[in-house]
Amino acid sequence: MSGLRTLVVGFGQVASGLTRDARMAQYFDYASHAAVLAAHPAFDWQGVVDPNAAAQADARDTWGVPHCGGDLDEIIAKVRPEIAILAAPPGDRAKAVAAMPDLKAVLVEKPLNSPGTGERNGDGAALRAVCAERNLPVLVNYWRRADRLFQALAAGGLAEHVGSPQAVFGLYGNGLANNGGHLIDFLRMLLGEVVAAQALGPDETAMGAPITGDRHLPFALTFADGPVATLQPLDFRRYREVGLDIWGDGGRLSIVQEGLVTRLFPLTENRGVTGENEIASDAGIELERTVADSLYRMYDNLAKTAAGSAMPWSPLESALTNERIIEAILRSAAEDGARQSLV
Repeated sequence: MSGLRTLVVGFGQVASGLTRDARMAQYFDYASHAAVLAAHPAFDWQGVVDPNAAAQADARDTWGVPHCGGDLDEIIAKVRPEIAILAAPPGDRAKAVAAMPDLKAVLVEKPLNSPGTGERNGDGAALRAVCAERNLPVLVNYWRRADRLFQALAAGGLAEHVGSPQAVFGLYGNGLANNGGHLIDFLRMLLGEVVAAQALGPDETAMGAPITGDRHLPFALTFADGPVATLQPLDFRRYREVGLDIWGDGGRLSIVQEGLVTRLFPLTENRGVTGENEIASDAGIELERTVADSLYRMYDNLAKTAAGSAMPWSPLESALTNERIIEAILRSAAEDGARQSLV
């Protein structure tokens, strides 16, 4: 088989398990890394490394991966990977990359650092160092950066639909480093760079979150072009939501149901006061949903980046910026809500 020899390190929910969610399959054609790798012609999926015997069996029996085991060096020797998919938790990712001499590009899951380790001591800094030394491109799987609708919004569609943002609100759950990081990245994609961050309430344990030690707290982000976004955490044990509501000077855009529903609400004459305007929040127009192939498109970009014909849509440096913002939010909480400058 032709294609880039590919090794997956860590074979849990994001790597494989989400493919079995029948409800998710209604919206995402490719819900896991395994689903993409099994279908994408640019990749020759040769190996999986995971310490769990059941994960190894899943890779071998469900997906037909020829080289599966718990010994990283052993599988590297068999595969000689040109692409590494790092889906294990942060901790030893830099060491894994250093052990793969033939790599052309890397795709890594967020977060880059374990909660509480900090930018200087975290795995993200070590990963940056080893990849910079080898001029090795790294993509981080913030999947919204590969979504066609969201790319169009970031490329000017947001301004066309709603004008300049006046107020921005967000909801996240399952942890600040988890879905909070996704929203921070998405906001930066749509609104530009963050110049300040501030905690707006207590810092609490994110109960039930998949990342050990993750936190929940409300916070505000100030963007270079002026708008301020306020985000609130939700308890996913009650219900799920990862969403944004952007009120511009010419309309409102609502992105809810974790990105599955995007609605535009137009500016119109106020129904209760003569000579005033309102946002018709009861007359939304749903925009085309394009999430189905977003992860596949991230792999398109990975293949082109490995070939040197494209730049990463979600580069390592951008992801490290998200982590610096998260650190600033937690530092603000520790300092009784003091505003933290990021410039």
